[in-house]
Amino acid sequence: MLEPQLAAIGYGPMIQALNEVHYAGETSFYRDAPLRPCENQLFARVGAGCRILDVGCGAGRVTRAVAARGGDIVGVDVNGSALAVARAAAPSVGFVHASMTDLPFPGASFDQVWCLRFSFNALPTPQERLATLRELWRVCAPGGTVLVEAFNWYYWGRFGLIRAANLLELLARSARRWGGSRSLPLPARDILYLANKANGAAPGYAHLTTARELYQLAAACGLGTFATVTSERELLAGSRRPVRPRHGAYSMWLALTKPNVIRS
Repeated sequence: MLEPQLAAIGYGPMIQALNEVHYAGETSFYRDAPLRPCENQLFARVGAGCRILDVGCGAGRVTRAVAARGGDIVGVDVNGSALAVARAAAPSVGFVHASMTDLPFPGASFDQVWCLRFSFNALPTPQERLATLRELWRVCAPGGTVLVEAFNWYYWGRFGLIRAANLLELLARSARRWGGSRSLPLPARDILYLANKANGAAPGYAHLTTARELYQLAAACGLGTFATVTSERELLAGSRRPVRPRHGAYSMWLALTKPNVIRS
């Protein structure tokens, strides 16, 4: 168990340190993996001709692939080891070392701001999630879109096994607390999982979100009017019909559409 070993470090710093090692260990996978079908469709539909920011770019999988297709894109990530791999693989592509909670770009710098492949789930505290949404919105230009792809806490998995495993883990944590355990008290929807992208990579962390939580985060930032939590299918179709609060799909997308500036 990781929890007893890390309990004394403090939750936020511990998760940040764990993520640093975890994602650095998976760079070989993310360096070589191609765009997923949904990412290909996303770029074809809204990316061509736009200024794009790839937030949480890691080893540059999306950034490099979009740049190779002629896209105007910049990648940003807090993990220096992953960025070193990205820069070595594509020296001509722009990569910036920074946290998504404090982006080093002027306001309205990008037409499309993407936080894909569950990078948002690596943020361990509500304060960091709120700060990130504010920053993504700030650097998005009028008429542009912010897209955040997130894991779903209510995901069923095959035969409901993922959902059952998550619920059993909650019961196990409660039992350890009742038994007087001093292990790290992980919040209810936070998980530590074994790495599966590269052999030898350290375990990873994820905060499993819900559709209601994503919308509430946007609303807390004053962005509820511009926010929709939708499915991949609806997003790519352009309809953005909201998902049910307890839908069982693997992922969901928070879409924030910034209105055009109205000039008098």
